[in-house]
Amino acid sequence: MKLEIIEKKVLRAVIVALASVAVVAVGLALWSRYHVFSEQRESELRRQWEEQMAEAMDQELLVEGMSRGVVRATLGPPDSIRGQGELTELWFYSDTTNYKGVWISRFDRGNLTDHKQIQPGAIPPDR
Repeated sequence: MKLEIIEKKVLRAVIVALASVAVVAVGLALWSRYHVFSEQRESELRRQWEEQMAEAMDQELLVEGMSRGVVRATLGPPDSIRGQGELTELWFYSDTTNYKGVWISRFDRGNLTDHKQIQPGAIPPDR
């Protein structure tokens, strides 16, 4: 059975249309699968981070990325603060449960970015 030229063109157009629909369907399926996977991964990372923060708070330790409120709940109020209310704040502590001596905590935009001990001779600013 020999197909005419018009029938061949129609058949080719139908095949191209069906192939396009199939490619779009597979693409959408893969995209939705990736989206679900990335949401699950993000929630798992968030859960692990919350566990790490809770464990650090229980042990009265500091972890980079803690907010000022979490640090305050973990170590208590600082002995003194420099730059309060600014983008960068420095909190000074002396002799906490796990940190002996004078320690300085640096907060950038409300999150802990550094925590180190000050030299023994250095004096933290007054309250």
